[in-house]
Amino acid sequence: MAITEAEAFLECRCGACRIILCDPTVRARTECLCRDCRKRSVNFAMRRADNALAAAILNYERGVDLLYFANALVVDQASRDRLEFSKLASNAANITAMSTCCGTLMCGIHPMFEGNTISVNADSCCVTTAARIDTQIVVFTCDAPEAAAKAIEAERAAPVISNVFEALEHPAIMAFVDAIRAPIRDAVRSPGATSFEELCAGRTIRVDSRN
Repeated sequence: MAITEAEAFLECRCGACRIILCDPTVRARTECLCRDCRKRSVNFAMRRADNALAAAILNYERGVDLLYFANALVVDQASRDRLEFSKLASNAANITAMSTCCGTLMCGIHPMFEGNTISVNADSCCVTTAARIDTQIVVFTCDAPEAAAKAIEAERAAPVISNVFEALEHPAIMAFVDAIRAPIRDAVRSPGATSFEELCAGRTIRVDSRN
């Protein structure tokens, strides 16, 4: 059976926490090797034995698979109660929602998204949507060992950007920024829709700096 728009959702590894995506469209897809994405992935893996970090990520053979969706979500109360919010440092820009039941990294936000987009670590969270796009850009190979970075650059069809902050005018980076800052279409908002910011409003945002 084909997946319909109503069946687009994020789900934790144990299935107890679910976030429905009002818009199933994948706005962008990146492969990220930055230290922060790696730290969040390691923190996820430490939560329980079933959350093993993919060997390819651990060995710097690839980065974390990140998908980006419109920040229009439907979350029932049971799932809201299972969400906790964290940063890697007190001054970190990225806020991540994690399920308390099994430690799945559900989704996150960054000021760069301007409230329009959430990021999803597809190596942690189970993503269900009929929409599919290939990786559009590989970023932050500068945070990988030199030999691994060179191997990735030689193997990937998508553009590889060593340091995003030094390549802000690269066409692939500019296209990515346009995609994640695009306004959310009113037509896709479901009744009772909320945003990541509303979900974490008034909630404790802990600092998860174990790694």
